[in-house]
Amino acid sequence: MLDVWNDFDPFHSYGELQKQQLNAELDEWFERQLSTWASGPIPLNSAAYDRVTKEKYEWLERINPQAHLLRWVCRHLIMNQRIKNAIGQHAGKRLLCIVGADHNHALYEGLAPVKDIQLVYPLR
Repeated sequence: MLDVWNDFDPFHSYGELQKQQLNAELDEWFERQLSTWASGPIPLNSAAYDRVTKEKYEWLERINPQAHLLRWVCRHLIMNQRIKNAIGQHAGKRLLCIVGADHNHALYEGLAPVKDIQLVYPLR
């Protein structure tokens, strides 16, 4: 784990009461995500899950833009670049990328414009 990771907790700068309220709202977001589990043939692998997830992270960005930038935006840029590097190193081969469900939408959006690949998402 990065030694600075906790300093970029989105609720780090809030008081204890506010942290409790924000964590309760975060739990509600998680429940909304889970409510989409049957929206596709594979749980948590659907446009419905991605929509709620994007809304959740837009909320987190409003709570703490700096934490969002490090924990999600930069992280997704690195993840996308690593996948692009693997594509370049294994041209013409099939690659399977497995990530946590909260990353799916960002990786899809980052990889969809890449030419000469067939991106299969959501899985069928």
